[in-house]
Amino acid sequence: MAELDLKIGTIVTRNEDERFEVGGGTIEVVPAWRFLLELPESTE
Repeated sequence: MAELDLKIGTIVTRNEDERFEVGGGTIEVVPAWRFLLELPESTE
């Protein structure tokens, strides 16, 4: 995360839901269904 200067990272899993605080930020582990529901609508 430090290499890309990110404060939040996301790992998409089948069914796990957790949050980890690491040295440079936060890693969110979310289930795929929740990740897909939270995607913004595309506007073309």
